[in-house]
Amino acid sequence: MAKIFVDNQQYTVRDGQNLLQACLSLKMDLPYFCWHPAMGAVGACRQCAMTQYQDENDNRGRLIVACMTPVSDGMRVSIQQPAEQEFREQVIGALMTHHPHDCPVCAEGGECHLQDMTVMAGHSVRHYKGKKTTFENQQLGPLIKHEMNRCITCYRCERFYKDYAGGTDLSAQASKNHVYFGRQSDGTLQSEFAGNLVEVCPTGVFTDKPFGDHYSRKWDLQSAPSICQHCAVGCNTSVSERYGSVRRVTNRFNAHLNSYFLCDRGRFGFGFVDSEQRQRDIYLHGKKTDWRDADLITLLKDKNPWLGIGSSQASLEDNFCLQQLVGPENFCPTLDPQQEDLLSRHMTILQQWPQASLAQMEQADAIVILGEDVNNSAPRIALSIRQALLNNAREQAEKLRVPAWQDAAVRALAPHNPVHLAYFGYGTNTLSELATIKVLCDPKHAAEQGFMLANLLSGQAPSPKAHKVDPQIQQLAQILKNAKQPLIITGWSAGHPALLAAASNIRNALAQLKPEQDESMLCIVPPDTNTLGLGLLAQQGGLSGQQLAQRLTHNTCNLMVLDHTQAAFNEQLTKLGASANHLVRLTQLRAGHKNELTLPLSTFSESSGSQLNYQGLIQSHIPATKPSGQCMPGWQWLVNIGKLTGHALGNMTNLGQLRDNICLHYPQLVAHWLSDPHGQMALQTPRTSGRTAMLANQTVHEPKPFAESLAPYKQSMEGTIAGDNGEQSLAYSWSPGWNSNQSNHKFKDEYLNGPLTAQKGVLCISANPSKQWVNWQMDWSKVNKAKWQLLPMQKVFGSDSLSLHALPIAQLKVQAQIVMSAAQAQSLKLQAGQLVSCDDNPLLFQVVISSQVPKSSLLIYAPADQYFPLTHCDALILATQEQTQAYRAQLANLTGTQEAQKQAQHTRFLTQDQTIPIRFIQGAN
Repeated sequence: MAKIFVDNQQYTVRDGQNLLQACLSLKMDLPYFCWHPAMGAVGACRQCAMTQYQDENDNRGRLIVACMTPVSDGMRVSIQQPAEQEFREQVIGALMTHHPHDCPVCAEGGECHLQDMTVMAGHSVRHYKGKKTTFENQQLGPLIKHEMNRCITCYRCERFYKDYAGGTDLSAQASKNHVYFGRQSDGTLQSEFAGNLVEVCPTGVFTDKPFGDHYSRKWDLQSAPSICQHCAVGCNTSVSERYGSVRRVTNRFNAHLNSYFLCDRGRFGFGFVDSEQRQRDIYLHGKKTDWRDADLITLLKDKNPWLGIGSSQASLEDNFCLQQLVGPENFCPTLDPQQEDLLSRHMTILQQWPQASLAQMEQADAIVILGEDVNNSAPRIALSIRQALLNNAREQAEKLRVPAWQDAAVRALAPHNPVHLAYFGYGTNTLSELATIKVLCDPKHAAEQGFMLANLLSGQAPSPKAHKVDPQIQQLAQILKNAKQPLIITGWSAGHPALLAAASNIRNALAQLKPEQDESMLCIVPPDTNTLGLGLLAQQGGLSGQQLAQRLTHNTCNLMVLDHTQAAFNEQLTKLGASANHLVRLTQLRAGHKNELTLPLSTFSESSGSQLNYQGLIQSHIPATKPSGQCMPGWQWLVNIGKLTGHALGNMTNLGQLRDNICLHYPQLVAHWLSDPHGQMALQTPRTSGRTAMLANQTVHEPKPFAESLAPYKQSMEGTIAGDNGEQSLAYSWSPGWNSNQSNHKFKDEYLNGPLTAQKGVLCISANPSKQWVNWQMDWSKVNKAKWQLLPMQKVFGSDSLSLHALPIAQLKVQAQIVMSAAQAQSLKLQAGQLVSCDDNPLLFQVVISSQVPKSSLLIYAPADQYFPLTHCDALILATQEQTQAYRAQLANLTGTQEAQKQAQHTRFLTQDQTIPIRFIQGAN
């Protein structure tokens, strides 16, 4: 620690950080632009000028730039002297020379970092009277809007997009007053992290395009802390609404998970909440009804046994209530036998080895990816891996005594010594391209290589067969032996349980190498947001998918199903529903089943809920807006059904009682819900305007602030901005004088901590490291006799079923593809871009040619909203001319439909904002 003097006031700060960082940690208001806590400083703007004095007798001092000056013990500086204040005002004046004065119409207005710093620096009068430099803006796709004239040349966008996220299609061009940040030509930004430019840019150069289509100022938005619903990482987000419609999702800082950045699927995939496909009313046999319907009551009171199917897309509370209502012995977590095996294996491994957080992954000095396309299954993890690959360059900078916040230049000059990344798998993605060791193989062979690697690390580890060891595997074993913090990553995307077993054995072998200093890390990526929550409940026993089907076939049983949106599940449910006596479905989106009772569910933005992320860490979200129509949380529907049928579940009257009941079964959760926000939470900023006029065309009475029915806390305008957990429960980012998202440093003990602190939160599955090995199983070696095996692929925009109901993501959806090698294409006389079908399946696939296809295999990708059950293929059938024309017409019609949806959505929001009141059903009668 170092003692410094700021305006003759003594402070103790962490040694080694830069002066700007230290001042922000002390809650001082010091303007800045180019510095960013995740990317360090480049000294481009000179806005954070301060005066440094030699000693207490020096009255003159010299100007310094705080972001480029390291803290030293005894340092004496000033932040309030006239000289530096005048200098900062002149810097702002220079930056505003070519900046348009369009704040009233700028989408960044009211949360603009440039506005904050202009006011803070005292610049209020435009001095420059000449013509401003102007640029032509670019069309950057459906997610980002471009307004280059607002640029102040801080270089943040390029530093994030190219250096941090690895994008290649955006850069700084030209020079001096003509520097242009954009693409070589118009086109959609290719990085799945492009949406972060909206928050990284301190002005309005890059803005949220979907938000602009139905825009509200920040101070008129109601926001709530939430959790991303589109993968298993559990990124912390803030959901903002206006007049009952969700307007945007922004990043909510979590030091161990998403930090400052979200992937675009998480940022823009919320549109299913306001989709035209939302189920907002009760339907019985295809007809709209209500809870008092006599036929509905008769159906629910049916005395035949009820079976339940849980959902990894539903909350822990919803799944728990369904399990208790039908009984644990009648509860089925998943219908897919392959996913049952994966879930069972995954839960076993979680009890043996803890899962690394994203921040811990960034410390890795050797990485092994075993058969998992993490770029598409969990993009935010891939971003952290990319940061870990620079650790050797960071060590080089440290040897040169260059601090971490100033090492960008050294890292740029030393990229040829990356952290070793071994990639076992197939297909092309950014991580496989960065791999230093790459083994092209299918999941079975990847698992075999993993088992052999574990055996090389520890002779006690079982090996599948006496295979000849690949020299690359021997090289990798030596790399892992020398590494201090190696990281092993695998997951579910390849659909092979042996991959999980191999990763577990490698982790076990690494632990035995250094039993006293074991810092090895493991990460297994499940497919959905609450997969492990479902696995936690499945530990109490229950039905397999096969057992469920047998019960329905041979007995008179009713079926109750929680929300699923995958096309594959809906296809299976259609078959099962035909055998069920009664089928009751609780869903957010219309599923197309007529012969059933459908109960409309509240979405994550309309109700409280909890989920377990890939670490087994429980996280909760709270609603930002009221449920619409007859929608209610799943647990509330199930409690009401319990009341109707006389089940003990019906004795619970609120969410707090439900969570107390869950804690009786899982005592480890008590600590989590004790730390949840209690009392009042402010969901609107102190600047909120016009609340009393929102419904003035309908009623003169002031509407009450929204309060979630039966919740253990109160939502209001007057509550605390941050709860006991600091930024963990931060609904929005605001502090006096800091309206932009840069204000989140006001809610931290120290801005950008040095050593990684322990992760907060409650792990529902405690890991007790063990020496248990997994043996290779014979069924893992099965080989299909078909001509080609089909290996599954995923896409960021297309493999998640919920986000496909968001119009911006639907516009980016990748159509079905089949990927083959050039030799395969030549032998089949196929060319890239042609359309083919597999065997008798009607789905058409576009041919893609790649060198990253294993022998005797084809890579297959089908969007989540299209059903494709095949795992192998005997024949590829070229589409006829009529089929090709119909396919192209369908795509053209889809594009037209999307444009129509966009116009209809915009009109609907205007109509809803102006005239339609929000109806909210408190509960069932």
